[in-house]
Amino acid sequence: MHSQSKNPSGNPATVGGRLKYWRKVSRLRLVDVASLIHVSQGSLSDLENDKSLPSAVTLTGLCQKTDMNLYWLLTGEGSMVSKEERYQAESQAVSNLMAWMQDKDFRKTVMKLLNIFEKGSSAQKAQIRGFIAGVEADHD
Repeated sequence: MHSQSKNPSGNPATVGGRLKYWRKVSRLRLVDVASLIHVSQGSLSDLENDKSLPSAVTLTGLCQKTDMNLYWLLTGEGSMVSKEERYQAESQAVSNLMAWMQDKDFRKTVMKLLNIFEKGSSAQKAQIRGFIAGVEADHD
């Protein structure tokens, strides 16, 4: 069955279709998800296009690094994302941000970044994304 077809519940009918649907709803690029879960873009593309099924390592990466509900991914049943995990992560992120915003230097940096993402060129935005990707790669 093609990954774009839907089942009666409105969800994509295949694991690959659901993975692609989740990624697009989450506004993530293929390269971002591939990097996040440590698989190649080609492997992730093959999964999304139903040329292969996810390995245990890929499923583990999705479980650990995203809010996707793996039961939904595999069966199409239930919520697409784990609501409790998303709530906890968002709540913790807001708490952290509020604490960090008390620091004057951090606040200035955040305001500069927001200004660049609001008014900056695509090259400036790409440089920031590249820097962040590099820092994240060094952290892993």
